[in-house]
Amino acid sequence: MPLLSQAERELLSRNVAEIDESSASGLAGAEDSLAYRLGEIERHLHVRERWWGALAGPDETNAIEANVTRPFVVASGNDAWGTAIPILGTADDPVVSGSVYFDPHRILFVDFENATAWRFRLIWGTGTSADAITAGQWSEIMIINAVAGPFAAGVPGEIKNRRVAAGTKLWAQAWNATNLDELDFFWGAHGYEG
Repeated sequence: MPLLSQAERELLSRNVAEIDESSASGLAGAEDSLAYRLGEIERHLHVRERWWGALAGPDETNAIEANVTRPFVVASGNDAWGTAIPILGTADDPVVSGSVYFDPHRILFVDFENATAWRFRLIWGTGTSADAITAGQWSEIMIINAVAGPFAAGVPGEIKNRRVAAGTKLWAQAWNATNLDELDFFWGAHGYEG
């Protein structure tokens, strides 16, 4: 005995065809569907990437510059978060022009003031860094200056962060057991057309 009648199979076949031929590109246009999620992963893995150093005087309007001589420098607190520094301003474009979203996803640490454990946090938002922290708009990693492995000085590492709208500001913070120890880094971003 078949699970579906002939009429039910025909109806199901027509519905699937309508979904696949819809203007939303079938299931790839349905947010949270498997096809949509796989499409997002594919774009994340094969999208263009840009890397940034600090402008001479980074602020919340302009913070980035394509250079290899001036990393961002963030200072720790005394076994607490240090001051958040701007690493992307409202007038900065961290990815290819025309991208509607971006995700800051890779960090290259180039100097650690000491070899103890660090916490590093990326913060995103449109208001102040304090507002964004309160809203939970941040992602963090733990690092230690090591000879090898992810986040070793000179080895770029991944930081998990959500995709955010173009025009969103970014800040960075560091936490170390020693007050005012510095951590120097460059960062990279992916851009998305939609």
